[in-house]
Amino acid sequence: MPNIGDLAAHLIGLVGDLISSSSARLGPAAIGMMLLVLFVLLALLARPVTRWTTRDLGRLAALPRSLAIAAEAGAGAAVSLGTAGVGRSVNALSRLQTLAALPLLDHVAHLAARSGVPLEVTTNDPVTAYLADALVAAAHVRTETSERAARSHVTYVGEGRATEAARALAGGGRAGRVTTGPSATHATSHVLGSIGEEGLLLMLGSATGQASTTFGSADVSQAPSVLLLGDGTLVGPELFEAASDLRPGEARAAVLAANRLIWLAVLVLVVGSILQLLGWANIAGFLVGRA
Repeated sequence: MPNIGDLAAHLIGLVGDLISSSSARLGPAAIGMMLLVLFVLLALLARPVTRWTTRDLGRLAALPRSLAIAAEAGAGAAVSLGTAGVGRSVNALSRLQTLAALPLLDHVAHLAARSGVPLEVTTNDPVTAYLADALVAAAHVRTETSERAARSHVTYVGEGRATEAARALAGGGRAGRVTTGPSATHATSHVLGSIGEEGLLLMLGSATGQASTTFGSADVSQAPSVLLLGDGTLVGPELFEAASDLRPGEARAAVLAANRLIWLAVLVLVVGSILQLLGWANIAGFLVGRA
């Protein structure tokens, strides 16, 4: 399926061909039922992505509302992508955590660009800083807000400088870099990835006066801090699972919509069969307009 528009055009053409080539003289009610089924399918495919899942990892589904409020208040948003840099000895899991947080940054950057909220990203990994800068720029291109790209920045704070990262999260970034409201604080703050021993300082700094916070770490030693300090938390494997729940893609959305449509069709068939067997309804006559 290339996109939802092509699918909708194909379905509309299919329904039109069936109605025009059918020998049965369908009444208005039958045609309305067929169009209703088509409408339900399109509604299932076009519904917001966050409604497909029954869970909200890290309270990320509330980000659009938080950033909309931040835009009205003139505040900003901040993201810290861990402290697992190339200049220190870290294991593979710590590096993977920081890279796994990049899709979450992409989600935050997309919403911030669409809402007109300046974004401040800090990281101690130069490779992650390069990738994060590309994600922030791409978010402004997708939302056609390139004129606002200068308000968002990605900062490589360097190894052993967790204090500057915490200050950037708590105080609205460096002076002159991010234009925020009178209080010069961020409305949303997110600390994700391998945060190491500086994690507590970063989370305490970002949680001060914030309206919405999300902390995520797969380190067992950081799990208590993440659970106690963050409004939304991503603990253990949730840090790796959250990205797939945010944007499942067109193929997965089509599968989810098909599953719901199949259950709906089965329910309609069962109820219709029961009504037909009990003699309470003449479904065949209804479909041909003779009921």
